[in-house]
Amino acid sequence: MLLNEASLKSIQRYCVHNRALLDESSAARCVHCGASFAPTDIAEYTAVEHEQTRDTARCPKCGDRSVLPSAAPIMLDARTLEALQRYWFSGKR
Repeated sequence: MLLNEASLKSIQRYCVHNRALLDESSAARCVHCGASFAPTDIAEYTAVEHEQTRDTARCPKCGDRSVLPSAAPIMLDARTLEALQRYWFSGKR
């Protein structure tokens, strides 16, 4: 699956305020470290920026807020994960 820049940007919305979607998911994956885990393994939810609601998951492996729920309408295969990692974390945007 080849993703353009707009698609890569839009996927990020599933990494914030994702607690409800994680409740519907059977698995989750961290874009930052690549770890796969059960949503029940998530021990920490945090608020984003200046918000009060703590509904954004932190990865139980690396602590980053780049957790994608399996219930998100995207196919998170190895190529997509690699493209997301390059786009979000390489500093070359």
